[in-house]
Amino acid sequence: MRRFTRTPYYTGPDDPERGQIRGTLQLGETVIIETPGGADGDLYPGVVPELTTPRGSRPGGPFVIEGIEPGDWIAIDIIDLQVGPYGYYNNGGPFRGSLRSVAPVKDGLLHFPPDFVVPIKPMIGVIQLEPVSGHPCAWNHGGNMDYNSICAGSTVYIRAQKSGGYLTLGDVHARMGDGELTGTGVEIDSVITLKVDRVPGFPTGGIVVETADKYFTCGMGANWEEALKIAWTDMVVLVSHLHQTTAEYANLIVGTIGDAVPGYAAGTLNSRGFRSDGAYVTCQIGITKDLRRTGEPFQP
Repeated sequence: MRRFTRTPYYTGPDDPERGQIRGTLQLGETVIIETPGGADGDLYPGVVPELTTPRGSRPGGPFVIEGIEPGDWIAIDIIDLQVGPYGYYNNGGPFRGSLRSVAPVKDGLLHFPPDFVVPIKPMIGVIQLEPVSGHPCAWNHGGNMDYNSICAGSTVYIRAQKSGGYLTLGDVHARMGDGELTGTGVEIDSVITLKVDRVPGFPTGGIVVETADKYFTCGMGANWEEALKIAWTDMVVLVSHLHQTTAEYANLIVGTIGDAVPGYAAGTLNSRGFRSDGAYVTCQIGITKDLRRTGEPFQP
């Protein structure tokens, strides 16, 4: 099995290899990809990392996927997700402060001062294919979504916009609450085992995430309502497709039993009250796989 490591490190911000293709993935191939998320060099309890200069580690992409053309749907199976021994998180209120604290991980437990522990729950914050448009509304390629549903055992479906797809992933968190309230979970280095393949896909506009018990559609917008509308619309399309029903019947299902789950929900909070044209939030709507059709309308 091929492994793409964080080394050799870049020589500096002017290294010509920065931004270059990391490698080519084959359809149906399982690979291991290391991603940076903690800090290069010394990181241990008592150190506050200031990540103001470009990281020296190789990132998780972009990777060209062999044989992929625009319009192809790609299934990215997250087979395994391991995290490093130390990460960091922001220590602040309803704004993004500069104070960052080290987060040790040991024996599957995340440690907070003075003596709190909680089991880790690793997830991938960024997973995307390269969009044709650089416009921030190009949400249908994935991106910095911060969904807890993207974890080991889940499958992410994204439609390619360019030949080769150009897969990038990273921003792994050892644990993150729904909403990523301070703009960070526990940012940490990771080792991701995944498989990519071409699949028939879905008639949705954006990505779909499948877990053991749910399907999720995704939305990104300037505020919660706009993000929710995108996820809701796509879920109506998805339920109609999966269960061969009308949009009217599907909407009854989505509006009644759909779970609206925030991804990154802080929006303008992290600009400390100032307006920001780049502010956004993300959300998902989840529908249980227990939903099924009996083939017979209800009879009292």
